Amino acid sequence: MKVIIFTMAYNAQSTIRRTIESILNQTYCNFEYYILNNASTDDTEEIIYEYCKKDDRIIPISVNKNDPPNGGAFFHTLVHASDAKYIVWCDADDAYTPDFLENMVNFAEENDLDLAACGYDKIDGLTGKVLKHKSLNENLIIYDQLFADSFIQYRGFISYLWGKLYSIPFLKRKIATGTGALKKERICNDTIGTLNMFRKAKRVGIYAKSMYQYYQYPHSLSHQNIEASLSSYRDLWNVTRKYLEYYGPISKLNEDFLYAIHLSLVDEAVGNIFASALDTKKKLELLEEVFCDPVWADTLNRDADPVFQNLAARGKFVSDIKEKINALPNNEEHKQLVNHINDLLTVND
Repeated sequence: MKVIIFTMAYNAQSTIRRTIESILNQTYCNFEYYILNNASTDDTEEIIYEYCKKDDRIIPISVNKNDPPNGGAFFHTLVHASDAKYIVWCDADDAYTPDFLENMVNFAEENDLDLAACGYDKIDGLTGKVLKHKSLNENLIIYDQLFADSFIQYRGFISYLWGKLYSIPFLKRKIATGTGALKKERICNDTIGTLNMFRKAKRVGIYAKSMYQYYQYPHSLSHQNIEASLSSYRDLWNVTRKYLEYYGPISKLNEDFLYAIHLSLVDEAVGNIFASALDTKKKLELLEEVFCDPVWADTLNRDADPVFQNLAARGKFVSDIKEKINALPNNEEHKQLVNHINDLLTVND
């Protein structure tokens, strides 16, 4: 079975060699590798052509304007134009382990999967330190009611387009029926798009082993566009809830998990706010926006299963935020904002 691999690159001269070599080193060799140069101004294009001269499975594509939606448009074009069985996505600063394609194609074929995900390692792009290792003890096959009953097990594997093998016949059917418009520059578009694909799939698999290396850098969109991130996190919570409702009434455990997810998103948002170069007033205004969300009040006061450790540690989380707020440069102008945020952080007994 032939596999299509797709990478979109913009000013990726420092990382794209790692990405390309991880593809060329695959033990499964029946693939075509399309690399879109999204109007890079550095040596990205030269590096792509250097490799395509060495391996004719690499097919370079160039556009003259940097527009991120180009990636989705070309991905969809490849899906409809290709005679391949599967397609995968690899970001231009990431890498697959050499056995990714072989394991995932065999996994999908043996289990008749519409799409398959795998474990991953989140890596600090500056230091090489592994920030998060995500894997399972054994492979997981999801179908019918298991999409709801196994949600806690597989949710952590669906947040990104990468690290997945998609059946092209399935995508042709899915894309033809549409998934709804995604908001421009919404940080969570990947997750929302993947949730839509899971909802349309009949059978999905999670390959237990970590086979994708995701490199995270400080210049990521969620760190740069704080305000877009806040609205994205709210959208993501709502979409995830609707996803579960599609399979029937949400169980108490899954609903607890939704609030645990929300708390982790709040934690990330608050961390980005404090780490930003914004002035104190703007930081306080954004924090107020985060904690004014009605979902936050429910998250703070919910009687949740203690298996969700971040919910169990809400008191410590709140006290840490208050401590960080008190450490901000403060004056009389900020006092009202600080008092309001402290009220929003108070648990209702």
